[in-house]
Amino acid sequence: MSSVLRIDPDGGTTLMPWPGDALQRGLLIRAGVGGSADIAVYHRRAVLHAHGNGQSERLPLNLAVWVLASVWRGVELPYGLHGTVMVTGQQFQELDTDLVAEVQGVCVEVAEVRAEWQDRPPAGEGAVRAEFLAAAGYARDALRAPPA
Repeated sequence: MSSVLRIDPDGGTTLMPWPGDALQRGLLIRAGVGGSADIAVYHRRAVLHAHGNGQSERLPLNLAVWVLASVWRGVELPYGLHGTVMVTGQQFQELDTDLVAEVQGVCVEVAEVRAEWQDRPPAGEGAVRAEFLAAAGYARDALRAPPA
């Protein structure tokens, strides 16, 4: 089944069917992000579609997407990604199954780190970023590792 992922600002993911028609694909992306979408490439096989004016419109920071993009890029991004983000394959194609699992795994790790902070608040902003990136990198690497 052809599919794409929607990542909400709370880190929740939804697997969505990817229409065969290019017009319908564009409409799905526009509806998913809530307006015109900018394309951001952080992985050679995936494209992030983010609201084109999310920060200016004061959409919430999408922490899970920031972590995902930072891990994919291999550096901590100095800017945030705001609002709901759609993730597709390259050239407006469906997302490969292994990347669906990777994106969902990173989003789960971000949610787990946030949940841990209910009992153990972070030591500071630098520690926050480091912990998110380490957890997400671990989740990604675990999915990419060859089976034992």
